[in-house]
Amino acid sequence: MKSRKLLVILGALLLVAHHALGAEDPMSTASKLAPESDPKSETRNFYSVLEDLLSDFDYDLKSGQVYGLKDVSLRDIVVSENVPASFRTHLELLISERILRNTKTRIVNCSACRSKRASLSGGNILISRPEANSAELGRIAKMNNIQNFMDVAYAYQPSGMILSLHIYDSETGTMMWSRSYNSETSRAAAFRRGVDPSQDEEARTKNEYVPTIQIRPALYTIITPKPGSGSSTALALGFRMVERYDNRKKEVGFEMNYYIDYSSLVGLSSGTNTLYSGFNTTLLFHHAWNLIGDEENYNIMRGSIFGAIGGTYASGFLGAVLRGGYEWRFAKRWSMNVLLGLRPKATAVLPSAVEAAVSGIEGGVGVGYLF
Repeated sequence: MKSRKLLVILGALLLVAHHALGAEDPMSTASKLAPESDPKSETRNFYSVLEDLLSDFDYDLKSGQVYGLKDVSLRDIVVSENVPASFRTHLELLISERILRNTKTRIVNCSACRSKRASLSGGNILISRPEANSAELGRIAKMNNIQNFMDVAYAYQPSGMILSLHIYDSETGTMMWSRSYNSETSRAAAFRRGVDPSQDEEARTKNEYVPTIQIRPALYTIITPKPGSGSSTALALGFRMVERYDNRKKEVGFEMNYYIDYSSLVGLSSGTNTLYSGFNTTLLFHHAWNLIGDEENYNIMRGSIFGAIGGTYASGFLGAVLRGGYEWRFAKRWSMNVLLGLRPKATAVLPSAVEAAVSGIEGGVGVGYLF
């Protein structure tokens, strides 16, 4: 009994010493090997991501970008090792459903194309598949009236998935169409975020520059200097044509304005100091820097800083104008901007009813619509 008590005491002392030396608890070690999941992290449902890829395939089918769909057969479907083999049948049905829904294609079920064949050669059993024998595969295709084969490859990783499809001629083996759909660059996912999917393509091919022309009519209310002294308020019609570059981050082009003095609109006369009661035009060279980050998202408000330089002709006056401002962009089409301009001293170059010089600061607000 004394020896048993002594062993118990020694065991207790060893356990205390073990913790005092800072040894790790087995349970704490296990928790480090399996890190806790962050409940705040954003997770995506597997089938919702797969639906994005199939929606991209839908888009190509509807727009006629998939070639070789006449009398087609889904011959081979390969999935990554971390996906159950039963998923192949599910994926085949989903792809077949999209093809039948969007086209008038006849899909041929070819069981012989996937079957394995066993033969005896010199005491050895050889197992082969029709895909390794082009002549045999062509014979099977001819028997079943198959003109084209479609092969599918599906890869899944926790960071994303890729669906690759290609179609080739059953007789010659010539590749007719091939496309890979990546969940990271999915068109459907981009639209859901409020992003134009062409931005991702532009970002990947920035060296292959494709100009984007944009037309934007606008309506302004501008307080502009009057000949001599003072200021007047005018309604201004604007027409801006710019080219976007640097993956939508910059714009360069021209803007044209036509001013209408409010006193002329309501039939009031402001004497000889009315500058914009007749023909006038303002032409500006325009440049803007768009504050959109890595990609332009139509679901949030964006900003743009712009500057312009040009000149104005009005009532015999010809003068320069410098302009800068800030623009807020809403949704995909609408914008509102504030502007501040400087008009250096200008005098009449043609006979005019207005005799005083024009100079000063102008400012205004406006709304625009993007085509």
